Amino acid sequence: MEQPACFKKYHLNSAKSALVVEFVGTFLFVLTIPLSIISSGEVAPLSIGFMLMAMIFCFGYISGGHFNPAVTFAVVLCKPADEPWNLGKRLAYWVAQIGGACCAALYCFMIHGTDFPTPDTANDPIKIARGFIAESVYTFVLASVVLHVACSRQKDNNFYGFAIGMAVLSAALCVGGVSGGAFNPAVATGLITIRCLTGYCVPMYHLWMYWAAELLGALVAAIIYTAVSDAMNEADKAKRPDTDQVALSSSVKTPTKQGSAVISSATARAASGTADANPLDADN
Repeated sequence: MEQPACFKKYHLNSAKSALVVEFVGTFLFVLTIPLSIISSGEVAPLSIGFMLMAMIFCFGYISGGHFNPAVTFAVVLCKPADEPWNLGKRLAYWVAQIGGACCAALYCFMIHGTDFPTPDTANDPIKIARGFIAESVYTFVLASVVLHVACSRQKDNNFYGFAIGMAVLSAALCVGGVSGGAFNPAVATGLITIRCLTGYCVPMYHLWMYWAAELLGALVAAIIYTAVSDAMNEADKAKRPDTDQVALSSSVKTPTKQGSAVISSATARAASGTADANPLDADN
């Protein structure tokens, strides 16, 4: 069935489609975080992890399903040399993700008013240090899972969304009470910014931590992924025989039917030529 003509004019190219789904996916994911904490409390990580899983399975084939500036940062660092990402595309992903997070926080404000949860640590250097360590370590976990299940040689699988969602769920259960459990600069930026616009700006003093810790964790994940993936590629090359040498040896050992026919024909002509030459030699 052909699409209505009014729909055809809204078709987007691949770059614009990726930005749209990054915005929508981040919006729905970030919206789930405060609403589930308000409604569910202790079991909120379950809905957060499953919503991220759903968004990745839903939009991953279009944009990669990042919904997280730290994940985008890690993926860009590990991008193959023949698939470069320019700075403009990287920043466009970040803008779409942060825009979606801010809209989600605004929608949450419209539903619940000014009293909605935001990632935060107390104004205590020790608690800030603990939050930094927790955020960086579990963002490293998240970025590592993304790189190894969605960007490596095993990327053609059916479980990548489940693995990524479970990584976030586990991280939230482990250290959500220590740092607020963001593991995503867009989550912290959207919720903290809108909360500040409503009059509560204390968490804004710690927003830097959610960028610095997350990007540090993503950077370490990218470095380790690159190191181990290069080692595995070298091991595969060492195990794999040289294709040129194999082709040459097989061509020598197993002549083709056409080659065999040529050889047989040449042998027959040589034999015939010998028989014709003998009388001439006798006459000479």
